[in-house]
Amino acid sequence: MIKRHAADVKMNVKMRCKKFLSFDYPQTAQQRLLDLAGYVSADVAMDRPGRGELFEKLEHRLIELLGKEAVIFMPSGRMAQMIALKLWCDRRGIPRIAVHPRSHIEQREQKVYQEIYNLKATWIGDYDRCNGLSDLLAMAEPVGAISLEVPLRPLGCVVPPWEELKAMSEWARSREIPFHADAARLWEIAPYYERTYAEIAALFDTLYVSFYKGLGGIAGSALAGPADLISQAGYFQHRLGGRLNKQFPMLIDALRGLETRLPLMPAFHQKATELAAAFAALPGVLVSPNPPHANAMIIALHGKQDDLIDAMIEVAEQTGLWLFDLPVNSPIQGLAMFEITIRQAGLDVSTEEAVTALSLLRDLLAAG
Repeated sequence: MIKRHAADVKMNVKMRCKKFLSFDYPQTAQQRLLDLAGYVSADVAMDRPGRGELFEKLEHRLIELLGKEAVIFMPSGRMAQMIALKLWCDRRGIPRIAVHPRSHIEQREQKVYQEIYNLKATWIGDYDRCNGLSDLLAMAEPVGAISLEVPLRPLGCVVPPWEELKAMSEWARSREIPFHADAARLWEIAPYYERTYAEIAALFDTLYVSFYKGLGGIAGSALAGPADLISQAGYFQHRLGGRLNKQFPMLIDALRGLETRLPLMPAFHQKATELAAAFAALPGVLVSPNPPHANAMIIALHGKQDDLIDAMIEVAEQTGLWLFDLPVNSPIQGLAMFEITIRQAGLDVSTEEAVTALSLLRDLLAAG
């Protein structure tokens, strides 16, 4: 294979593709703005900092969906989540959070809990599995809050079994330890659990949800929980510069996602389940988890990780199908790994098309 995976080459090939297995169809900035303009009524006013019709409509809808006392919109999920954990720890007087070693908080946020919020972290669970009740029982030091990432993305968006999750919630509450959910992908796991969003949210004292993942929004998040804590979170948001002058594009996109994309979550999950079964039947292809817990999975193929993007570009040029955006760091030499996430574009790809493209990718990697 020719080594050519510079960012501009990759993007040029991607934009020439007709189909996309992962995520959504690419859009230009103009297309997205026109879509938003077509969705919103002509008489809807722009927002003021933290106030206005769009805020009220979005937060009311989320209270209905999540069954929590209060909700606050924030432009960043990282901001929303860390504010909640800081407030819980302050209330208990214990500046320590419990997190999975592969959680977003630990792996992707450059120790923000320590550098900005003056918190420490205790790891719960093992590197290669999601959390369970035994991890809470094994905690050897007191914590101000427990943060559970559901689903845990680095392992292929996995979640604990429902009864296990309930047991964890009950254990935390019996000890008055706040139980928080990094539930950025809450919408995507409801079909697997066969529970409502409110039933899942009820297991947690607070949770953060995202609007730009499965819901396909521009950006933005929401923090849900008890009214007194959410009110206090608003002060922290203001102090951190999170109460922007105008946020109406994000608010409109979030409302649109809740209306038009939530009904598609079962289809996303079903498509991922069908593809995982078909992929796993191919020789030399490993799929995890199988069946998927959300709308995503990790694929592992024999070959060099350094060759993966070049091989994927070649598959795209031959088939017109873009398989994935995100390689996954492989801890095993000789295995190349990547993530597939099914959203709206993936629904338009047949299982046969996906299997053909993946088979070609496997063969290219094997040939080196």
